[in-house]
Amino acid sequence: MIPSSTFHDRVHGLLAGTAVGDGLGAPFEGRPVVPATALTQWSFSTQRLDHTDDTVMTLVLAEHLSHQGVINQAVLASDFAVAWHHEPLRGYGAGAAQVLASVLGGVSWREAAVSVFSGGSWGNGAAMRVAPVAAVSRSPLEAAHLGRLSAEVTHAHEHGLHGAALQAAAAHLALHSDLSAPLDAAAFLDRLHPVVPSRIWHEKLLEIRALLARQADAEEAAAVLGNDISALGSVPLAVFAFLARGETPEAAFRFAIGGGGDTDTIAAMTGALVGARHGHSELPVSWTTRMEAAEQIKEIATRLVAAPVGT
Repeated sequence: MIPSSTFHDRVHGLLAGTAVGDGLGAPFEGRPVVPATALTQWSFSTQRLDHTDDTVMTLVLAEHLSHQGVINQAVLASDFAVAWHHEPLRGYGAGAAQVLASVLGGVSWREAAVSVFSGGSWGNGAAMRVAPVAAVSRSPLEAAHLGRLSAEVTHAHEHGLHGAALQAAAAHLALHSDLSAPLDAAAFLDRLHPVVPSRIWHEKLLEIRALLARQADAEEAAAVLGNDISALGSVPLAVFAFLARGETPEAAFRFAIGGGGDTDTIAAMTGALVGARHGHSELPVSWTTRMEAAEQIKEIATRLVAAPVGT
């Protein structure tokens, strides 16, 4: 059993890690290569770490869960839509904006979720925001289930759902990992395997193992696993960055961004895992003090920790 004070710090870290990764990665989004010198310069800047829709939607989900510890899909869809309407320029993709606008206009979330893309979105938007479910779940499988429920309201495609499930389970494992022992990457991946009943996702997990075995750098990992806006092409890289560099928070963030591509979202997902394992107190202070929403994150973390678990 994790002491309550430690659990609170780790839930706080999960949310803060998302925001830090988002803010650090945002300036490099879309670049195929991120020069180490540019990343170092930005890392040591004192400029505020403004966040994107990644953090906005993560905090919406965390706030939603803080009320009852469960997901009401209709209410959650409305919550997401209201947040988008309030700040539409936070970097939402065109497809996500269309879905949320439909919900706001009175279309049911089930209809809206498949109205833009045939079969629903396969993007990483559901995975990028899903980490808070780890705080109210009792197992990786339960976290994955909650992750799918939260994903369905905007990302109905199987890959959108699988990506959210995998990231949710990874966040649960990170949140409840034993800090007195080194992170066991093989055991971590073993426990992720059952949450994605998909051959192509299982192949990604095997690729992560192979990359870890040969100590691949960020560029090679991105080339093998992907670094784009799809769930299949980004969630595995975030998990790999955590497993490869997660024992040193700063190195994990830099590794996630160094892979290029959808840097804000990949770093946000990596950051959620890093923060969940080490807690807010172990994240670089020079970064957490730059977060745009630092006080809001602290307050929401406190409410999320108080939410019932496994209801």
